[in-house]
Amino acid sequence: MAESIMGKPEHINVLIIRSGQSEWDRTGRLAGQADLPLCEQSKLELQDASSLLDGAELSAILHAGDQCSKSTAEAYARVTGGKSKTIDAIADIDLGLWEGLRWEDLEDKAPKAFREWKENPANVSVPEGESLNEAYSRISLALAKAIEKLRAPDPGVGVVLRPMAYGLVRCWLTGRPVSELWEIMEGPSAEWHELSRAQLKQTRELSRVGS
Repeated sequence: MAESIMGKPEHINVLIIRSGQSEWDRTGRLAGQADLPLCEQSKLELQDASSLLDGAELSAILHAGDQCSKSTAEAYARVTGGKSKTIDAIADIDLGLWEGLRWEDLEDKAPKAFREWKENPANVSVPEGESLNEAYSRISLALAKAIEKLRAPDPGVGVVLRPMAYGLVRCWLTGRPVSELWEIMEGPSAEWHELSRAQLKQTRELSRVGS
């Protein structure tokens, strides 16, 4: 791997991992930042986390503070030797008054907002919550800062994310717009990306411009 003048690698291998499901996820409720435990099925699946990694090694595993993210990170840490670290600012999008609603409940209560949420989610302002763009900026900046602080990112860094945060981070890593969130959320449960230090710097600079 090429190294910069300062001796740090110019690129960092990042494995983004979708967290195990909560019971709310399984039954179609909007979870947002709710602090929920893993459902029983996810607990069983994570008992064999090594089969999901195909021999990958991680130096660190970053995760939000909710129970699903923490439990998922701990399962991967056991089989990779990576140290798990809580980063509260990479929590999933704040869904405000929508948190806990089923999709059909949202459609009944706010049909216009529901249609817009399904067709162009980037245009929706969740009542007492945050927009996709706000969540994107918060999560990408927090990840950029956390990854830059790692002393030894090789051979790779794991990042456990709740479902919508996972999609937003895929947007950040691939350069796709957040308006494509529903499509990009359908990615694999774990996926490697190569992240450049130039992109980390750009994320920090864009945050300063927007603040």
